[in-house]
Amino acid sequence: MNMFRPFTTTLIAAIAAGWSVAAIAAPQLRTPIVVEGPELTLGHIFEDAGDAESVRVGPSPQPGERTVLRPSQLARFAKQHGLDWTPGPAVNVVVVRRASTSLAFEDVEFVLRQELQHEGLEGRFDLDVRNRAFNAALPVDSPYDLTVSNLSFDRASRRFTALLKVFGPEFAAQESVIDGTAHALIEIPVLTRNIAKGEVVGDADVIWNEVRESDVRFAKVRDIEGLVGQEAKRLLRANAPIRSNDVWPPRLVRKGDLVTLTVQTKYMLLQTNGQAVEDGARGEVVRVVNLKSRKTVQGIVSGDGEIVIPFSNASQLAVN
Repeated sequence: MNMFRPFTTTLIAAIAAGWSVAAIAAPQLRTPIVVEGPELTLGHIFEDAGDAESVRVGPSPQPGERTVLRPSQLARFAKQHGLDWTPGPAVNVVVVRRASTSLAFEDVEFVLRQELQHEGLEGRFDLDVRNRAFNAALPVDSPYDLTVSNLSFDRASRRFTALLKVFGPEFAAQESVIDGTAHALIEIPVLTRNIAKGEVVGDADVIWNEVRESDVRFAKVRDIEGLVGQEAKRLLRANAPIRSNDVWPPRLVRKGDLVTLTVQTKYMLLQTNGQAVEDGARGEVVRVVNLKSRKTVQGIVSGDGEIVIPFSNASQLAVN
């Protein structure tokens, strides 16, 4: 039995040594060290901090910012709470960063709208804020309040300035002056698809779209009647404002077309063939060549390929 005693003694010593090593094992420094809450603890800094995990080191940085700890001071503080940590030669500083989330511009826009409406701004409007770069760093999963004060609004130019403040229980309040313009919105008809030159716009080709009134101030089509049934003078793009001179009534006569020339009175109907010199819609006056006399006369477009010659010009239809 004595032959097993050295082995047993060695095993017991090894186990004891293992327990001793585990009991005083140096904790590992976390990389990176990121804190979400307002307090910094040893558990944030070290892995396997054990009973010292909840020991408070101090306040954490403000959201989105960082603080630097001296390794020597941190080592002394850790040892005071049972953690045997010695910084290695490569550890010059210990950096702690506070996690953050961004302030959503939608939240800023919401409170701005409320304040502008309190100032009497009516109807629908779109906000153009010039310094959107203001982007407060907020704590993760923490409540905050957003207020707008000192609002100044010019009704003529629709310009505004205001003081924006965001604050909460876990971070220092942040303020910024913001300015911009409140653009009035109106609905205008736009196309659901591209319309080629010469194509007539149908009912199914048009929908209503909300745009800034300032963008359609000059000669833009603002009603369905100004668009449906009209012919495109050029390629028209979908979802874009249409200028009034981009469309016109459908061309019933086009340059070069063979047409029928008619003179009609209560007692006479005279017709001959001609060739259009220019395009024309119903009711428009166009020039046309009498193919028999080779003379150019003026007539009124009355239908598809049809032109009525006023009786005063009837003599020009005669063949030379």
